[in-house]
Amino acid sequence: MEQQSVIDMCDVVFDEQGWRAYLHALLGSAPRYLEVFAGRFGRLRGQSAASVMRAFAADPGHTIGSLAERLGATEPHAHIARLAADDIRAQVVHGGPWPTAHGTVNDPVAAQVAAHPERLIGWAGVSLRNPDSALTEATRALAELRMTGLSIIPFLDGVDVADQVHDPLWRLCVEHDVPVWIHSGQHFRTTVPAGISAPSVIDRIAGRHPDLRIILGHGGWPWVLEAVALLQRHPRVYLEFSSHDPATMAAAGSGWEPLFLHGTRSIRRQVMFGSTSWTHGRSVREIADRADQLPIDEDTRHDWLYGNAERMLRLDAVVSR
Repeated sequence: MEQQSVIDMCDVVFDEQGWRAYLHALLGSAPRYLEVFAGRFGRLRGQSAASVMRAFAADPGHTIGSLAERLGATEPHAHIARLAADDIRAQVVHGGPWPTAHGTVNDPVAAQVAAHPERLIGWAGVSLRNPDSALTEATRALAELRMTGLSIIPFLDGVDVADQVHDPLWRLCVEHDVPVWIHSGQHFRTTVPAGISAPSVIDRIAGRHPDLRIILGHGGWPWVLEAVALLQRHPRVYLEFSSHDPATMAAAGSGWEPLFLHGTRSIRRQVMFGSTSWTHGRSVREIADRADQLPIDEDTRHDWLYGNAERMLRLDAVVSR
C-alpha cells in the first residue's frame, strides 16, 4: 500500500535547554508525570523505570539534566531529513513560555522554524498565569519571532482558560488570524481538577469567539463524546489526537469509539493527526502508520492524516499560489 502523506499537528523539537526548562515545569508542577513516563525515561537512560524514579528522588536536577541531554541530542538537520524521508509534509512544533538563557523556549523553536520553513510551523507556548504577561509574550512571538499560532497548557497554568480575563488574548489571535492549540483531556497534575482541561471549557471560549480557530490538543480523552459534540457545535474547533497510541485507540473499550463513528460523518473535516513523538519513543512515521490502521475508511484517513490540517493551516492556499 502506498505510504500516506502526513501533516503532524503536534510535536516538540527542543534543544537541551528547552527540554530542561520543559521538564522542570512539568515535573515540578505535576510530579505524577515522572511515574507516567518512567518507562520512556528509563529507555533514554538505559535503566529501569524504577531506577529513574529513585534517581529523581535522590537528585531531581541531575536526573532532569540527563534526560534533557538525551532528548535534545537530535541534530535539527537530521530531524528535517527524517521528516522528508518519511513523507511528513509539515510539522507543527510547539514552543514554551519557560525562561532560558536566551529568552524563552519559544526563541530557539522559532529559530529552528526560520531555518526550515519548508517543513516546520512554529506555535508559541504561552502561560496564562498572568494575563498581561501572556498577551505580551504572544504579541512578541507573533510579531518578532514570526510564529503562526499559540499553544496553551491549562493544567500547568492552573487557571480557567475560559475566564473572560483572557479574552484580549483570543481577540489578538482572531485579529492576526492565527489558531490556538489548547491541551484538552486527561492530565496528571493532581492538585488541580481534571476538568480544567475538559472540552466544556473550550465551548465557553468558542461561544464568545466564533471566529477563533481552536485545536483540542490530545483529543479530549476521556471526554471523547463531549469533544465530538463540541466540534459539531463549533465548525472552527478541531481536535488532534497526539500522545495517544492509535493501536490502543482502536481497541474495544478504549473510549474513542465516538470519534470513529462521528469522525467519518459530521466532524470528518475537523479531526487531525498529531504525534508528540517523544512520548511514544517512535518516529512520526511509525505513529502515522499505526494511525493508518484505525477503523475508518480510506477517504476519512486521508482527511485526518493530511487534508484537514492542510486546510486548517491554509497550506492548500500557499500551494495554489
